[in-house]
Amino acid sequence: MRQFIVFMGIILLLASAACSGASAGSEDSLPSGDATRGAALFTQTINGAPSCSTCHTLDGSTLVGPSLKGYAAIAPTRVEGMSAADYTRNSILKPASYIVSGFANLMFGQFAQKLTPQQTADLVAYLLTL
Repeated sequence: MRQFIVFMGIILLLASAACSGASAGSEDSLPSGDATRGAALFTQTINGAPSCSTCHTLDGSTLVGPSLKGYAAIAPTRVEGMSAADYTRNSILKPASYIVSGFANLMFGQFAQKLTPQQTADLVAYLLTL
C-alpha cells in the first residue's frame, strides 16, 4: 500500500509540473513584440537581471549557455507540439522547464519577476529573427 501511495504522489507531481509548464507558455498572453527593441534588450541588464548576452552568443561559440545562432530554425524543434514563440517565452520565464542537452540549469531564474510582458515579447520577437 505504501508503494502505491508513493507512486500516486509521483504521478501527481509529474502531472502538476506538466500542467503548469503548458499553461505558462501561451504566446497569446504577451503583447506584440518588437524585434528592434528586443535586440537592444538582449545586451542590457534589466532591473538587476543579467543581460542575455552575458551567457549566450550569436556567433555559434559557447559561453555559459548554448549559442543562439540559428535560433529561429531550432526553437520550433525543441518541444514537440509547442510553437517556437511559446518555447522561447517559457525558456525566458521558466528556464528550468527545458534544458538543452549538454547544458546545466544555470540560467537566471527571476526573469519573470524582472521583465515586463512587453520586454519579454520584444526579446521573443528578436530571438525568432535569429
